[in-house]
Amino acid sequence: MRAKYLSQGDRREPKEISEVLGSLIEKASGQIDVRQADLVRRWAEIAPPDWGNVSTPIGIADKVLLVEAESGTAASLLKYQIHQLLGAIRDAFGEDLVVSVKLRVSQ
Repeated sequence: MRAKYLSQGDRREPKEISEVLGSLIEKASGQIDVRQADLVRRWAEIAPPDWGNVSTPIGIADKVLLVEAESGTAASLLKYQIHQLLGAIRDAFGEDLVVSVKLRVSQ
């Protein structure tokens, strides 16, 4: 493998990646919120009835939930029910997981 060493600055000796991999993983995992995966997995259960049948959660970035609607018509109807979805998410996961929802139409 060519990328065997990782240098930290100009004056330090190179270190084997295996020596620093643990700290890199620890830093990255500190930013993961497992509730996001739980929301996606339990979507049909948590989302209001109109949402579960015509939409799919894509992911959460900066507390904004991206939801894909199956058609433009569905997205238009769901747009007026975003407050219901946010209420359901807050009931299931608390106030801090999602603060807004962005809809897009599947292609």
